[in-house]
Amino acid sequence: MSTKSSKFQSMIGWVWNHISASVALVLIVGALMLGYSIGQLAETVAGGSVVEHDHDAEQAAGVDYTCSMHPSVRLSDGDAKCPICFMDLIPVATGSQDGGDRLTLSESAIALSRIETMEVGRFFPSAEVRLYGKLGYDETSVARISAYFPGRIDRLFVNYVGVSVNEGDHLAEMYSPELLAAFEELRQAKNSLEQSANASDFMRDTSRQIMDASREKLRLFGISQEQISRVETGDFDSDQLTMYSPISGVVTRLGAREGDYLETGDQIATVADLSRLWLDLEAYESQLPMLRWGLPVTFTVEAHPGEVFDGRISFIEPMVDDRTRTAAVRVAVDNTDGRLKPGMFATAVARPKIAADGVVVPDDLAGKWVSPMHPTIVKDDPGLCDVCGMDMVSVESLGIVGDPALVAMPLVVPRSAVLFTGTRSLVYVRVADEEEPTYEGRVVHLGPLAGDFYTVRSGIGEGEDVVVHGAFRVDSAMQLLARPSMMMPDGGRSGAGHNHGGDAADMPAMDMESAVPDSFMEGLVPVYSAYLDAQEQLADDDLGGFLGAVVELNKSTELVNTSGLFGESLGLWNRSSKQLSVSLDGADIEDARKRFETMTAGVMALQQRFGNPSGETLHVAFCPMAFDFKGAKWIQRGTEINNPYFGDAMLRCGDIQETLESVKAGDDHDRGPIND
Repeated sequence: MSTKSSKFQSMIGWVWNHISASVALVLIVGALMLGYSIGQLAETVAGGSVVEHDHDAEQAAGVDYTCSMHPSVRLSDGDAKCPICFMDLIPVATGSQDGGDRLTLSESAIALSRIETMEVGRFFPSAEVRLYGKLGYDETSVARISAYFPGRIDRLFVNYVGVSVNEGDHLAEMYSPELLAAFEELRQAKNSLEQSANASDFMRDTSRQIMDASREKLRLFGISQEQISRVETGDFDSDQLTMYSPISGVVTRLGAREGDYLETGDQIATVADLSRLWLDLEAYESQLPMLRWGLPVTFTVEAHPGEVFDGRISFIEPMVDDRTRTAAVRVAVDNTDGRLKPGMFATAVARPKIAADGVVVPDDLAGKWVSPMHPTIVKDDPGLCDVCGMDMVSVESLGIVGDPALVAMPLVVPRSAVLFTGTRSLVYVRVADEEEPTYEGRVVHLGPLAGDFYTVRSGIGEGEDVVVHGAFRVDSAMQLLARPSMMMPDGGRSGAGHNHGGDAADMPAMDMESAVPDSFMEGLVPVYSAYLDAQEQLADDDLGGFLGAVVELNKSTELVNTSGLFGESLGLWNRSSKQLSVSLDGADIEDARKRFETMTAGVMALQQRFGNPSGETLHVAFCPMAFDFKGAKWIQRGTEINNPYFGDAMLRCGDIQETLESVKAGDDHDRGPIND
């Protein structure tokens, strides 16, 4: 019985094994068929039909392939990879049937690309000119009290800097033998004149001349007419003379102390009227055409956050400093309430309106009168200058204001419409009278940038529609069709022909992300200069000098022209510029050194990407002891170690690690990949 049972179980096992194998095979075949059916359905839904590329047929028909990331690449082999990024290639689109320099798009393509246009018009755009500087004294309101005669200061009433005085307040009492002798000469001259009443005319005239000369001598000594009269009548019998303040203000300097003996011309004190101040700014050459005398300026100071002060430009230096390439701009500021103080740093903004031939000068000064020598003195009616006594002249005679009706409105385009290549400026214009949306590129000659608009001198006309959003997408489509575009003004193919890969360096195609405009490199020069100045000031333990260099660095960083900078180059600049924009709030010397390390990180990143554009050979130095032996680098002029992290305490601590040769505009600035 057991033998029959064993045979039966073996037979059952054999049958089960064969049946399970068959079932598994059926399931696998079914899964494959189901997957194929789903794939067919997906392709049908997505594209309407299943399309297989016949590469041989496409090559026979002359189909080119390009890279979606680098449209300048053109290859005839569809199986090749992009020689720059090694992505798969795609066939070049051939849907547009427009002319050789135009592009026609469907309404759906325009909607997908979000292409928007705007009509070109005329109006006065407002520019924004940002300047940096420091408040100082109004030099026309400063009085320097000096000794008009030799003498000794017996008493000094203003004996500390900062004391407030009013006009006519006593400043000091002086004893002078020479002055006493002059008093006696005046008395004798008066007696001689009185006794010559019965003498000859010659004697009377001589006595009168001596009397007048004695009075004039005392007047030149700084003696008031009242004091001279008291000397003549004998009421003034003191051997000391009191000196008075000629203006109201604050004592800003003391040149003598009680007991000092002064010679003629020695300074006693300086008094400044702080109800009027000067804001001294620095403007670059590119900013000067935007500035005019009388232009309103607003500014802020850190002492009063959130508050905006105002003034007017009263002077623009006629020369440009050949070292900094800047010119001084002075703003007259009313400080009647005394809230502003000399020495405060200020950030100023001027917003001029731009006309076709330059800046529109504000007409609110029309009909005013101004002093030609002291332009801060402006009056409603003719008269004399309060400072120098010259005749006031009309602002119209100085060319400061003109007839607003004669100012021509400029033709303007939005900033977003312009594509830059470094040497050309291009906009895309929608062609009028075309049934379908058609665009063509126009090279334009631009004027200054005013806010979000450029003034246009030639290239387009009033009433035309320019692409303000999506211009780069239109340009990319033009490149794919080998037509004139931003980077290929003559159109045509820019690829390497039949190429199955290879080194990207052998490709003549241009990668926009690595193209660095010369204007950007030139803008880095003052950035490097301000950074190097900050490094040297810290090495000298000069906090004030460092803060001044930081102001210049912030100003230079903001003025760098990034037009034409794309991709990672632009991204690196944005990151580095934030590291360079250092705040000045509550900085002591140790805090300044920590902030300088952040500034150095920004400059080092720029150096690694773009090279050294400063015009001089620089050196990278390293101190292993900085910041509790963490170590820190910096860039400096010269090979002698000048340590900004320790200053005089360990000025020569560190060593030179790298020499940075200078590059110039036009060189290959792409130094390789960016290390984030």
